[in-house]
Amino acid sequence: MIKILCSSIEDAQIITEIKTEAYNKEIFKYLKRNGGPPGYDDVDSQIEIVNKFLAYKIMLDNIIIGAFFLIPTKENVMWFEDFVIKPEYQGKGYGYQAMELVEKLYPNIKEWKLTTPVFSIGNQHLYTKFGYQEIKRDKDMIEYSKFIGYN
Repeated sequence: MIKILCSSIEDAQIITEIKTEAYNKEIFKYLKRNGGPPGYDDVDSQIEIVNKFLAYKIMLDNIIIGAFFLIPTKENVMWFEDFVIKPEYQGKGYGYQAMELVEKLYPNIKEWKLTTPVFSIGNQHLYTKFGYQEIKRDKDMIEYSKFIGYN
């Protein structure tokens, strides 16, 4: 069963390892090189995320299989950032379940926002399946938004 729990500085090393593995796999698949967002492979960057934002770990049977952080931007609007699942757990519905749990944890949020690289087809599939709609695109990134409770 999937759970999301607040992450701590003690989780920084394992989350950094998960990010490094997942982002390198994704970037290599599409761009034939390693890489990720700034600081993705730096434990100090993860510690900064834990200290500065609403940082979470995704747990499966007491094993950390992923992570993300949230940034409240204005009333009832939240940015969903750095969402990552360890490669061997991808494609099994855990990301979708984690997103469901996040929304339940923050029922007052009426708009969820996130971005993903243009080349990241798997992420795009997950986000549209979960109800996000593309609102902006440039040559590198796609911005998505999901409105809850609006008609």
